[in-house]
Amino acid sequence: MFWRPEVLPALVRLSPAPRPYTKPGACLDPWWGASRQAIFDTGDGFHVVLADGPRERRFWIEGKRLPKRGTPLRALVGLDDDLEAQVVALRRFHDAVMNPAAPPDLTPYQTRMLMRTLQALDAHLDGASVRETAEALFGAERVRADWYRNTPLRDQVRYLIRRGHQL
Repeated sequence: MFWRPEVLPALVRLSPAPRPYTKPGACLDPWWGASRQAIFDTGDGFHVVLADGPRERRFWIEGKRLPKRGTPLRALVGLDDDLEAQVVALRRFHDAVMNPAAPPDLTPYQTRMLMRTLQALDAHLDGASVRETAEALFGAERVRADWYRNTPLRDQVRYLIRRGHQL
């Protein structure tokens, strides 16, 4: 999915830099390490998605033509209400380009907990009770056996719902 910069303020926006703007050898190469790429011409710029394994870099390049690889780029940051989101996204993008080491994948436990957290939040937002949420996550049999006041199972479901709201 491609998002226009006006719709997604945290999308990193780049533009070819004028020649005197950069020093020789100061060119940051956002194309480095990309094994897959998707480029969408928006008419006034290009939305670029570069991927290498599970990592993905998304950015938008202003201009009628896509600049050649190695062209110095500068960041475009709007001085508006979304300034903080833009700066954070730009820092994350810079770090991903300068330090291309893949972040560690989630462990199976972390993946399972994240999945349960999102499922618990989804059930809660849909109006399910804590017990109904527990039955959906752990099964009716387990809930029947372990569902009494202040049990670890009950506390865990409450925690998952709270954590979902935090996320």
